[in-house]
Amino acid sequence: MGPEGKIAVVTGAGSGIGRASAEALAKAGARILASDIDYESARQTVSAIETAGGKAFALQADVSEPDDVKRMIDAAVSRFGGLDILHNNAGILSGPRFPDSDPSCWRRAISVNIMGVLSGIHYGTEAMRQRGCGVIINTASISGLEPHFTDPVYAATKAAVVNLTRSLTFLKEEANIRVNCVCPGFVRTDLEAHSSAVLDAEAQRRFKSRRAGFKDLPALEPDDIAQAVMKLIHEDGLNGKACIVNPGEPWQIQ
Repeated sequence: MGPEGKIAVVTGAGSGIGRASAEALAKAGARILASDIDYESARQTVSAIETAGGKAFALQADVSEPDDVKRMIDAAVSRFGGLDILHNNAGILSGPRFPDSDPSCWRRAISVNIMGVLSGIHYGTEAMRQRGCGVIINTASISGLEPHFTDPVYAATKAAVVNLTRSLTFLKEEANIRVNCVCPGFVRTDLEAHSSAVLDAEAQRRFKSRRAGFKDLPALEPDDIAQAVMKLIHEDGLNGKACIVNPGEPWQIQ
């Protein structure tokens, strides 16, 4: 699907991968609903898109709340007339390492990373059926394909996203809707800061101590992932696939 003239919703669009994806889609001619739990960051993304000549508007939404996701999809339909592309990108780390972390940490990660994607697909496909086609891209992680001992719950949620993606291939035949996911390695974003913002001081200390060496790892930039997202949108033959993006390596489609 070519993005030109299409309507796209991007969650977690206020920074990182979401912002890069929203900007890439807008540059390709799509109209963008930029959603984020932080409205001001979503507005900054919209401002950058508009400055570059694109069309977008911002919406505050917490994807862990199904009513917020429905409101987000409804807003795209009412503002632009429908929905063609959905990038379920919003996600968080779980905090201190499971099983020693407080249940509130891993329940929050499950709510955002799994329930948010499920809600996006549920309400997104309803809108896409009215258009006769659509493309859904889910942000998973390399951690969903191999063990991730620093954050087992995050790995579990991303594994769920990968297998959910692979299990929805029937939507292509039934509704002409393709579902794929992107699986990045370590990306230079504010994910760690955003994920730890709700933790108390001791939980933050434990969380950050487990991730102390991550900033020294080879890293991708958000634009690297946005390019993979655009490939998954453009390539009509890709359905139920995971695009693996690691620093310094060719993309792999599985």
